[in-house]
Amino acid sequence: MSNVPDLDQIAFKVHPAGGGSEVPVSLLLQAFSKLQELVHLFALQEEGRTVRQRLRLSEELKRKYALNLSPPKIGSFEITGRVAGRGTDLFEPEQARRVVGQMHSFCHAVVAAQEDQIRALVPDSHLRHRMLSCLSALCPPPGSGYRYELAPATGPGVSLVETLPARIDDWLTTPEERAEVRTVTGRLDAISFGEHMLTIIYRPKTRALKCYYDEDIEPMLLENRRALIQVAGRVLLGDDGHPDRIDEVEQIRELDLSPFVLGEIEGHDFRLRPRGAFSVLPSLTEDEQHLCLEHKPWSLDVFATTRAQLFTELKEQMLMLWLEYAREPDDALSEPAQRVKRQLLADWEETANA
Repeated sequence: MSNVPDLDQIAFKVHPAGGGSEVPVSLLLQAFSKLQELVHLFALQEEGRTVRQRLRLSEELKRKYALNLSPPKIGSFEITGRVAGRGTDLFEPEQARRVVGQMHSFCHAVVAAQEDQIRALVPDSHLRHRMLSCLSALCPPPGSGYRYELAPATGPGVSLVETLPARIDDWLTTPEERAEVRTVTGRLDAISFGEHMLTIIYRPKTRALKCYYDEDIEPMLLENRRALIQVAGRVLLGDDGHPDRIDEVEQIRELDLSPFVLGEIEGHDFRLRPRGAFSVLPSLTEDEQHLCLEHKPWSLDVFATTRAQLFTELKEQMLMLWLEYAREPDDALSEPAQRVKRQLLADWEETANA
């Protein structure tokens, strides 16, 4: 047998939240679906093709760059796959190896925040935007407590963590664009596949809002028909100050109300480490426009429009609560505040940043 490594190989490893022993099927389906999409995007670059508004893949390209998975290794959450087609073209294996190599180099550059290297690897701005968006969706959901690891046949792997999507989003939009974009939550009411248009019902006014989408998200829409989804774009308000329609839709995502698993929280000069396994279940406000997290023993009460924003607010408020309660002397606190302090000290410990 040859000892030469398979350079078309991809190893994907899941590190469960809190060192657990189970992984939700929904996370695996999302991860492998986006991993295949990322392979296809790099295949487009290898084939010298570009992407503009909609991602259209020929059946030939799909077969040529199919991601095939092997059974998971016993006792771990590592799954190995390889990019391989079923054609007879002698150049297919070499092209597959280049696609996998470029994808791994791109992921390393993104994790290391090497923006110049990212542009050098993918000069086409439209294709680069799609790759970054796909990699963001491949990462664990914010607050899930999971970590993924993506590794080639040789060389170091990269860690895909729940905070990476926020950094990617900062690259994809300017501060001015982020200030203009709003997220609206609504119940998916109708889909027009021919027009690539969907309608959501905005609960505060029971108003139908129309928005146009990219056909790539149709599988997600079908899975969430009649469910709550979030649409991000430039929201035009009516005379009553509520959304009237959504133009230039940038993102459509399913509403994720899974628990937030709390891990280490890093501050400016210290970090908080939980003494046990803690999770907090988010809820929706009555108007369905904000997600909320509440844990009375810590006096935690935060809300935000999206899950990523809520995760940021959660960490910031925990650091603030630690400073205002845990670090304060008892004689400076009321009796209810002292109870909060005792609970924080029982559940968290402070360590200095390295």
